Amino acid sequence: MPTTKPSPAVAKADLPALHLPDGRQAALLLLRLFELRDGARNKPMTRARLTPPMLKRLWNRRRLSPAFLQDVADWLLVAGWVFFDAGPTYAVVRVTAVENWPRVFTKPIREDLSKVAAGTYKFSEHEHLLWGERMPSDGETNGGDDDDIGATDKTPDDSE
Repeated sequence: MPTTKPSPAVAKADLPALHLPDGRQAALLLLRLFELRDGARNKPMTRARLTPPMLKRLWNRRRLSPAFLQDVADWLLVAGWVFFDAGPTYAVVRVTAVENWPRVFTKPIREDLSKVAAGTYKFSEHEHLLWGERMPSDGETNGGDDDDIGATDKTPDDSE
């Protein structure tokens, strides 16, 4: 007796409905990961690096639109985390950790700011500051012969 294949409509009816978490739900998923990581470390995290492929997998998305990421960032801020684009990756930092960072004041450059307002400030004299931590282009490496042998990119938190 020949078996009949179910029609595509019937086969699709057996599949669960697809769901794309909204910004609030995506923030909750990320916060759940932080909660689990904190429990495994017995110490609360203050920062994390988040790769685009991991976030796409976590949030069941093929692309991370700027509007969606801003919505997630807004919800994470409610929970005490700052989410930001860090170039080739994303990152989060706990707001309480940032509050302990040193502050920067404008008093040391008050005269420069007056020149900026007057249109006479020579920005070109400080162009080198933009190139201080230039990312390597294709084919370049971060280091050279002077690199410390055995140095790692790990921070003290990474080894705990």
